[in-house]
Parts: sequence; C-alpha cells; structure tokens
Amino acid sequence: MIGFDLGSEAGRERARLAMENFGIAFFESNMATGLVVVSPNAFAMFGLPVPPHMPVERTGFWECYHPEDLAAARATFEADLRGERHRDIYCERVRIIRQTDRAIRHIEFLGRMFGPPGARTHIVGMLRDVTDLAEAEARRSLLVREVNHRANNTLAVVQSLVRLTQAADVPDYKRRLEGRILSLARTQTLVDQTAQRPAAFALLIASELAAYRDHITLEADEVPDLVAPAVQPVAMILYEMATNAAKHGALAAPQGQVRIAARPEGSEVVLRWVEQGGAPLTTPPTRKGTGMAVIQSQIRRLGGTQRLEWSPDGLRAELRFPLSGWAGQPPDDQSKP
Repeated sequence: MIGFDLGSEAGRERARLAMENFGIAFFESNMATGLVVVSPNAFAMFGLPVPPHMPVERTGFWECYHPEDLAAARATFEADLRGERHRDIYCERVRIIRQTDRAIRHIEFLGRMFGPPGARTHIVGMLRDVTDLAEAEARRSLLVREVNHRANNTLAVVQSLVRLTQAADVPDYKRRLEGRILSLARTQTLVDQTAQRPAAFALLIASELAAYRDHITLEADEVPDLVAPAVQPVAMILYEMATNAAKHGALAAPQGQVRIAARPEGSEVVLRWVEQGGAPLTTPPTRKGTGMAVIQSQIRRLGGTQRLEWSPDGLRAELRFPLSGWAGQPPDDQSKP
C-alpha cells in the first residue's frame, strides 16, 4: 500500500493505528505521471469523495487549497523539486477549504522526495489535519501580543501619572501617586474580567467610588457596558473627578452629593457629573491641577470631549464619548437616544 512495506501483519497494524488514532493519512506521488495514491482518510480531510480506484490526479487536492495559500504552496513545492532548499524532505503546512462544509482547515505534509534535484521521481509521505494545533498557536500568539500591548499601555499610564502628579512635599507626592496607582490596579482587575465580557458602568462606579457611596447618586440604567479598552480611561476619569471633589468640591463636605448620569445620545455616550452641597464656589479655578490634566488626557484617549461649568453650587461637567469607543458598537448599531 502506497510506498510502504506493509507486507507483514505488524506493518499493516502500525499503519491502521496511525490512521485511526492519530489522523495520519499516507500518500505516494509519481512525479512522471502526476498521479498520486492516497489512503482513504485523506479524502475525508479535504471533503472529497473517495474514488473507485487509485491512483488519482493531484489536481483535485490542489484545487482545495485556500486561494491565499495556493501560489506560495506551489512555489515552495516547485522549489523543493528543484532542490533549492538543499534537502530531500518535503514539509509544509497549508490551509485548505474542506469541500463538504467549506470549513477552513490546516493540513501539514511531511514526505521524502526520491530522485535527484530537478528530476524527482516520487514523493512518499504522510499528512494530517493540524487545525486545532494551528488555532492554539494563533491564540498563544495573540495572547502574547495582547500582554505586551497591555504592559506597554500600563507603563505609559504610570509614567504619565508620575509626570503629572504634583505635590507640596515628598510625603504628599507619595500619597497622591500611590492613590492613583492603586486606582489603576483596581481597574486592571476589571480589565481582566472584561477580556471575555463587557464591564457594567455601575460596577466601575462601585469599584472606583466605593469610599463615597453614601454621597453618590447614579442614573445609568440605559448606558451600555464598556468594552475592555474603555475601562481603564473611564475609571481614571472617575477617580480623578472624585479626588478633585473630595479636595475642593462636594465630597469635601459631610452633606455634599454628586449626581452621575450617563446615557447614550445618538452616536455618543454622555456622562454628566453634578456636584451639590459643597463649599460655595465664588470663582472658577485659575490653575489646571494634576487631576484635571489626567482627566483631559484620558478623555482624549477615548476621542471624547468635555464641557465644565463652575456654578456656585459646585462643578457641573458634561463628558461625551464616541459610542464606538465606549461600547465597541459600529455606527450602524448605535443605541438611540
């Protein structure tokens, strides 16, 4: 059978075990005739009917190759026939389109070429479906890229916090910086959770503003959940706004209150922050502090805008974020106001 010494019972049993338990198919190509003898399980891999007789034309298998892989696979095959890689081993992994269900599968070939380079006579080898292995490799590669991306993003955020944080002395600087980094750490937990599913805005409020829960009123029943890339910027915005309110606004007074309302409006998510009950505000701040610089940088990161109103009752802020960046929704799938 197809180029192997299967004259013994042990040899036939080894071939049967390889085909049944490891999904290995065998082939022998005659380079002079262009015909190939293939074990029946190979046809199932390609979604082709088992022919009534052997050998068969190789072209039936070539026609199953994925269009994006066909030219490169043919070039590699021809190069090996000419001996350009200085070896007698033919080894390649290609994508095919299985004819029964049009599923994309990954097939790996391993064979030995007989005859001198440029005048090959036969190729004897085996093939197997390695789709599960190829997809696992792709997931690992994606995970590595994502870890590197997130690490770089986190380092950039920390560097920004170090640069933007201002204080009167070293202990004050340490306290402020530690607070911001702890907020970043809490947010990272939510980012990990949203790798598989979106994060509810209310959950973010509970995480970042837990210390002020008795002073917060939240209206966000209609706001969509945040996708992972939006969690960290929005969390930092909330943390900085709460910190500013605790230092200068409503959260600095026992009776102070902050009303947070968020809802989709057209192609945007609008977040309104209204402070009441703090010390009366006579004039707007004359200097932009660290917290406001962080807030503005994160708003820009999401492609959003802000409008601030310094009323005597306290700060009123309106922040607008593209719905696509907040919830990952394309323009034709946006919530209605």
